[in-house]
Amino acid sequence: MIPAALLAVAGAVVAVVQLYPFPGTGPQRTAARAGHSTQGQPTGPRIQAPGRIAAITPTGALVLANTDGTQLTRVHGLGNVGQNLTRSPGGRYLALFNGQLVSVKQGPALASYPGKIPLSSLYSVAWPQPFADHDRAVVMLHDYGDPSQSASNPIFVASIASGNTVSLGNGDSVAGDPQAAGVFVTVAAPLGATATSLADSPDSAVVLRDAGHAAVRLATAAQLARDLGLHGRPPVSLAVFPSPSGREVAVTVRPAAGGPARGIVVLSRAGRLIARIPGTLAAFSGPVGDGTGPVPPVWSPSGRSLAYLSASQSGRQGVGIWSARGHLVASELPATNGSYDGCIWSPDDRLILCAAAGGDWAVASARSGPAGAARGAGFPVAWLR
Repeated sequence: MIPAALLAVAGAVVAVVQLYPFPGTGPQRTAARAGHSTQGQPTGPRIQAPGRIAAITPTGALVLANTDGTQLTRVHGLGNVGQNLTRSPGGRYLALFNGQLVSVKQGPALASYPGKIPLSSLYSVAWPQPFADHDRAVVMLHDYGDPSQSASNPIFVASIASGNTVSLGNGDSVAGDPQAAGVFVTVAAPLGATATSLADSPDSAVVLRDAGHAAVRLATAAQLARDLGLHGRPPVSLAVFPSPSGREVAVTVRPAAGGPARGIVVLSRAGRLIARIPGTLAAFSGPVGDGTGPVPPVWSPSGRSLAYLSASQSGRQGVGIWSARGHLVASELPATNGSYDGCIWSPDDRLILCAAAGGDWAVASARSGPAGAARGAGFPVAWLR
C-alpha cells in the first residue's frame, strides 16, 4: 500500500525544497556525532570517494551526505518521502512513490520540479524504474494493493511536461522503457488451482510494450528458466530491469513457489540472449522489502556493467559485477548486523555502494579489491557528482 505520509502530499504537484544542515549538526558532522555508534562498524577500509549520496533516513527524511556518511544536509519541503525513492536513468530526477519529482541540479543540489503527473492515492509509480522515453515520462500503476504483487494492475505512461497519459494494458513486474513511451513488463500466467494469491502466480513471458507499436515478446518464462539450468520447467516469477539506454534488460528468475532467485538473464530489447548469470541472489530483508523477492540488480550509468547482490551458504553477502565485455567480478562485503538490501553506482562507473538497513555502507571497486566501509545516514538512493 502507499504510505500514509505520501498520501498527505499527493495533491501537491510543486514542492518547495530547501537544503538545511541536519538538526544538531555542524559543518563537519561525523558519523559518530550523527548519533551512530562506531561500535559494530563493519570491518574494512574507510570509504574515500568523491561525490554526494542522496539517502533516506529510517524516519523517511531525504538527506545528502558524503560517501563516508559525514556532513549530512537535510532536504526540507518534501516531508516524509517514505522508503521508496528512485533516480531516473538520465540522472535528471528523483521520483517519489506517488509520482512527485525532485530535480537533480549541479552542485549537487536538489530542487522541486513542477511536473504535471496525475497524483492520487489511487496510483503509484512502477518501482524501481518508473522513468521512460529519455526521462520525459513516468510509468504509473493503478494501485490495487502492493503493486509488486498485483498482476492485474493497469499500467499507463504519463508525460512529465503535459500530464497526458497512454494506457499500456496490465502487467506484473513493470519498468519504464528508457528509449520510448513504453514499458518492459512480465505477463502473469493464469492463476493455478493451488495458488492462494496473485503473489503465488507464475509469470509466462517478458514483453516490451511501446505506445503506438505492436508488443514484442522477448522471452518466455520457460526459456529463461532453461537458460539458468532450472530443469523440469518449474513455474517462475520474473522481474525486469532495463539498462539506462533501454538496449538491454536484465531479468531475475526465481521459483514461483518461493525461495531465492536463481540468477539473472540479460536480453536485448529484441529478445536476443546476451548473458546468463547463474547463482543465488540476495533477498530483501530491510524496510525496502519483505524478504520475498531478490534485491534489484542495478546497471551502471553507462549501461556497460550490472551489479547484483549474491548470497553464500555461509550467510556472507557479496556484490557481483557483470561486464558487457563478458567479465565477472565478485567482492565480499564487510560483515554487518543485517543484510545488504540495495546498491547504487558512482557516476563514473568505477565504484558500487551497497547498504544494509541499519546504516552500514560498503563501497566496492568495479574491478577488484576490498570493499571500504562506513556508517551511513540511511538508505542510499542516488550517487551525485
